[in-house]
Amino acid sequence: MRLIALLTLALLFPVSSPAHPLHLSITNITYENGKLNIRMKSFRDDWEVGYFHYHSRPIDFTDPVKREIPWFNEYLNKKFRIALGEEMPDLALEIDTVLLEEDAMTIEMHAKVPSSPNSLYIYNSLLTDIFPDQTNLVIFIYGKKETGIKFDMKKHDAEVILR
Repeated sequence: MRLIALLTLALLFPVSSPAHPLHLSITNITYENGKLNIRMKSFRDDWEVGYFHYHSRPIDFTDPVKREIPWFNEYLNKKFRIALGEEMPDLALEIDTVLLEEDAMTIEMHAKVPSSPNSLYIYNSLLTDIFPDQTNLVIFIYGKKETGIKFDMKKHDAEVILR
């Protein structure tokens, strides 16, 4: 499953493409020792279009200072959340790094899981309010088990069973 995700990224994130035909994010979440490690890869310019959609002015997220504006963090926290259950408070996701590589933007985050839950609730509507064809793939890894989940305009949430 991880190999498929890497191949998909290599094919969909071309080095010198002026535009991309798909709106896609791929997120790998690993849960071990009470901690979630999250690595989300998407197109930088999709985020810039999202900002323009909300503020009617362009932005250049290649400038690290621009990624420090409140909108970036607020939008991410609104559109991508993980909780112990659907009605439970969200876990505090902390951004570790934001990396740019050509057209791709990778956001690395982590969160501590306060107990040993039976499941986790994932909400991912990243950029679906901007692009109707946006697809957000999540690969959740727990122990030796990998679960793939597809989020899109119609499906924003899912529960991952941990037992």
